[in-house]
Amino acid sequence: MRHIEKRYLRELIPATLGYVVVLFISIGWLRWYGAGLPLIARIALALAPMVPVGLIARAIVRVIRDGDEFERMLQLQAAAIAGLAVGLGYLSLGLLAKAKLFQLDGFEMAIWVFPSLCVGFGFAKCWLSWRYRG
Repeated sequence: MRHIEKRYLRELIPATLGYVVVLFISIGWLRWYGAGLPLIARIALALAPMVPVGLIARAIVRVIRDGDEFERMLQLQAAAIAGLAVGLGYLSLGLLAKAKLFQLDGFEMAIWVFPSLCVGFGFAKCWLSWRYRG
């Protein structure tokens, strides 16, 4: 594994774990104590998960910036595939919900968009890397 990839994993894994932890803590606190908290505290708790998300974004930007041309091309294609796949998936869910096949909660949908993009990006990058090896 190259230095760039090692640094990426060193930055990404703790930030992703931090996101999960902060997300559950902030949701829990808002659920249990939210009604009694001042508005600014509720806003801070609601946006607290954005701190580790910013660290994730920083790691992504750094690995793309520091890669060679081929690596950047792979990253761009993976981002396009992930964006299209996730966008089409969420659009399909919305259309199925509109047809009253099931009910969706907007909060639950919105909170999973970014993680879905990240997972989709990872799968697309693995697939593209495999495809270009041959």
